[in-house]
Amino acid sequence: MKDREILLIVTSVILTLIFSNLSLFLKSFASTPFASPEIKEAARQIEIDGFRKSEQDFWSKIKDINFDSLPKEAEIPPVKTETKAAVEPPKPANPQKQTPVKKPTSVKKTTPAKPKLTIPYRKFLFIGDSVMFDLGIQLQYTLKKKYNIADTKIDYKVSTGLNRIDYYDWYARTRQILNNYQPDVVIVLFGANDRQNIIDSQGKGRAVLTKEWQKAYQERVERYAKLLDSSSVRKVYWVGQSIPNKSPYLKAFPIMNDIYKNASKSSSKIEFISTWDTFGKAGKFVPVMANKSGKRGYVKNNDGLHFTSHGAQIISDLIVDKMVSDKILKDPTKK
Repeated sequence: MKDREILLIVTSVILTLIFSNLSLFLKSFASTPFASPEIKEAARQIEIDGFRKSEQDFWSKIKDINFDSLPKEAEIPPVKTETKAAVEPPKPANPQKQTPVKKPTSVKKTTPAKPKLTIPYRKFLFIGDSVMFDLGIQLQYTLKKKYNIADTKIDYKVSTGLNRIDYYDWYARTRQILNNYQPDVVIVLFGANDRQNIIDSQGKGRAVLTKEWQKAYQERVERYAKLLDSSSVRKVYWVGQSIPNKSPYLKAFPIMNDIYKNASKSSSKIEFISTWDTFGKAGKFVPVMANKSGKRGYVKNNDGLHFTSHGAQIISDLIVDKMVSDKILKDPTKK
């Protein structure tokens, strides 16, 4: 009887803990080997939902900022390259006419040219806002599982982009992480937070989507593209915005995608990947899509911007397939 009472007390305590903080229990239990894939997905969704809430709270409380104190981009001194003068062969100390000595003729053997060695792409960096957080996790999983690439890094910042550089300077941050991490491939995704008024290079405010706004935003994007192009990165994929289910973004994203695409044309190492039609049909957003294996699921969260894990997988497969066709990735099972 006593053992039964103890069991009832322990059970009551456990149930009380679960119902008092279900999200904490799910996240803790998801890290155990007993958790099913459904429980792990539920725990991850709880974490992302909390992530979204903090981002929305930020923009609801943000105050006006003094744009007169905008940080200026540090100038990078040009790298000087020295050229060595051609060295002439030494002349003989006592030049005299010498009787040429006939050498026996020999047949030259031709050696086959050695194949050029290609250095594999091993370090991958994913840069962007909170939308990149969803996509980057899926890219990391795919690269590790299918291509045995574990040296990857996600560098993201919520509520940021190339517009409000007074709030977060992506130019300075990108230089820092490129120098420290030295990636071979960079995947970029910006834009979800950039549909707002902008301060141009003359310090003037420009209303969103006006011609002046588009010119100022294009300058920001081109400046970032030049930063990547002048770095040691070997390949850059700039991912465009996919079709949203919110009307304010339906007009903005195509304009922004054209700016990203045009900026990538000026560099041989930067390539634009369009995702607009991936979740669309006849210009309309399709909430449920099938992945490569035929499994159907919702592709975006309620905000119409952030991917679900299913949607992130579809976009990730699109990027990975492009890297395979560009021979950035090679199937480790094939010789």
